[in-house]
Amino acid sequence: MAIAISAEKPSSVETGLSPLSSPPPVILTQDELKKIAAYKAVEFVESGMVLGLGTGSTAKHAVDRIGELLRQGKLTNIVGIPTSKKTHEQAVSLGIPLSDLDSYPVVDLAIDGADEVDPFMNLVKGRGGSLLREKMVEGACKKFVVIVDESKLVPHLGGSGLAMPVEVVPYCWKFTAKRLQDLFEDCGCVAKLRTTGAE
Repeated sequence: MAIAISAEKPSSVETGLSPLSSPPPVILTQDELKKIAAYKAVEFVESGMVLGLGTGSTAKHAVDRIGELLRQGKLTNIVGIPTSKKTHEQAVSLGIPLSDLDSYPVVDLAIDGADEVDPFMNLVKGRGGSLLREKMVEGACKKFVVIVDESKLVPHLGGSGLAMPVEVVPYCWKFTAKRLQDLFEDCGCVAKLRTTGAE
């Protein structure tokens, strides 16, 4: 089960003041919108859950919020399974207890962002470099909450025109890259190896 939470840019924040005395509208930044959506996603978290902790600029806000709720005692007995080294480090710094899929093969809830979302809730994930771990953790979860802002909404996958991430093993990667490029030769795609990421 996947739930998408998106934050769209509002034209203003309602103040409740009369039109003559109201201050100018407050415009939220993209990062503020991501934070609002991430905090909303964390409302699905309950004490005692095993949580998949996502990677990326939006998921970071969710992990921060989980750490804050643990410190406040509003959440207890949480076990986090991070989807990247970067998220692992963040969670450790926040005091979130961590484990892995060997110890917890069923994840109650995973919260993460997406690079693209089409109208049918198909996703592109992994442009940040955490392709394999994200898919493993989210494939083991009972419920998956996806946090996106309006910039991630596309009419079809690939609609953003950005690179499509594909996880490959180091063994014969040039052979794999050529096979991938040949598959999409008619579209003018070029396969490039990326050696940095969040894994």
